[in-house]
Amino acid sequence: VATDHSCVPTCTADEALDRLKEGNLRFLSGEARFPTVQKEVLAELTKGQQPYVTILGCSDSRVPPELVFDAGFGELFVIRVAGNILGSSILGTLQYAGLHLRTPLFVVMGHEGCGAVKAAI
Repeated sequence: VATDHSCVPTCTADEALDRLKEGNLRFLSGEARFPTVQKEVLAELTKGQQPYVTILGCSDSRVPPELVFDAGFGELFVIRVAGNILGSSILGTLQYAGLHLRTPLFVVMGHEGCGAVKAAI
C-alpha cells in the first residue's frame, strides 16, 4: 500500500492560529460565514444542550456532520476520531451522551475513501 507523505501544510502554525482567532472574532461579532449562526441561538445554548442525535464520525475535514446534515448549533452531539476508532475515551463520551444528554439516536458515520481505514488495511 502506497502512502502519500507529500502533503505540505498550506500555512505555518502562527498563520493557522491567526485564522482561528479571526474566525472566532467573526463568530462572536455575528458575522460568521455560515448565516445560521445567530446570537440569540447561542445565548439560549449557554443554558444547556439537548441534541437529538449522537454521531460518531471520522475526523476527516471533508465530512463535517453539521454541514452534511444541515444541522444547527446544539442539534448534534458529535464525536470525531480518525477511522471511527472506538477507544475508552470515545466510549466514555458515548456514555455521557446516553446517560446525561439522553440523545435518542446514535449514528456511526463513515465515508468513502477514508485515509485512516486505508492506512489500517
